[in-house]
Amino acid sequence: MASIERTRLHRTTFLVIFALAAYLFWRTLEPIWVPVFLGLVIAVGIYPLHERLLRKLGGKHPGLPAALATALAMIAALGVMAFLVLVVGHRVVGLAQDVAKRYQDRGATGVLGNDIVGILSRLGVQPDDLQARIVEGAQSVATFLGKGLTSVLTGLFSAFFIFIFTAITSYYLLREGSDAASWLVEVVPLPNWEVALIVRDVRDVTRAMLFSTAVMTIYQGVTAGIGYWIFGVDSPLVWAALTGIASIMPAVGTAIIWAPVTVFLMVTGHVGQGLAVLAWSLVFVVFVADYILRPKLVGTRIKMNDLLVFIAIFGGIEAYGVLGIVLGPVAVAVFLALIRIYQREYRPDGPVRAHDITAAERPLHQ
Repeated sequence: MASIERTRLHRTTFLVIFALAAYLFWRTLEPIWVPVFLGLVIAVGIYPLHERLLRKLGGKHPGLPAALATALAMIAALGVMAFLVLVVGHRVVGLAQDVAKRYQDRGATGVLGNDIVGILSRLGVQPDDLQARIVEGAQSVATFLGKGLTSVLTGLFSAFFIFIFTAITSYYLLREGSDAASWLVEVVPLPNWEVALIVRDVRDVTRAMLFSTAVMTIYQGVTAGIGYWIFGVDSPLVWAALTGIASIMPAVGTAIIWAPVTVFLMVTGHVGQGLAVLAWSLVFVVFVADYILRPKLVGTRIKMNDLLVFIAIFGGIEAYGVLGIVLGPVAVAVFLALIRIYQREYRPDGPVRAHDITAAERPLHQ
């Protein structure tokens, strides 16, 4: 009995110490979990490139392929951020300042056009009163955007820390990737095949989301650019690039770009062009991308049906913000993996024989 009591005491003590250590580890990780998570996502996404580089080097110097792959990914990210701050930011600030100057110099009629001014007059809205408000609004936008750029520069240290820590995390995960996965499979107190299944599903989901996000960014940027060019929007390439990048933002997405463009066209007297941009954006940029292409791209690559893809993507975005684009599908994929493990190993009446309704839809010809 004394031996049994000692064993129980040892286990209880171990569990208490383990729980305390896990809590303290999480408190340590919590302030920097975003760059760690970003580093993990980048490492999973570029792992095939890392493997290719490793094979070319004959397996020698394993740190070099990890460093090269991480450097390429971070340079691409820097290029996107530089484009946003230097090119698009400058263009948006310039546009806001130009609108303010045009209102000051030419009045409401010179900017809105005679037709819009006539309609406003018939509705009882005096263009002169409107002019003062729009001048003030445009100047406020220009000032806000200018301060925004200043804030970006003043917050450079924080961004630099996130950038560096993300790169470090990605590098070490790539260098230790295979060993880390093997260690995780062996250390988790579950059968090896179950842990391997969960790890594989998380890997597949992460890569599928990165792939679909890249494809959607390109598709929405290109289709938006075509619409801007067809309907005569000024600087269509700049707005197209900004629309593509905005596609990864939660909730509003591309609407944060094409909606103001539509409004600007309409209030400056180009009502037909504005309505055309609106219709084009709703159909080709939003509906086709978000409700047809994205679920198909994600669902077929991670073996998840369309409804669960919608829940994973939009629920994840609502719950976690931008990172929910990956976190939501990962959470759903892990849950589904656990359900399938239960059905196969732990269900009292044995494995389920019915068709798995959570899987991606089978082709009609099968």
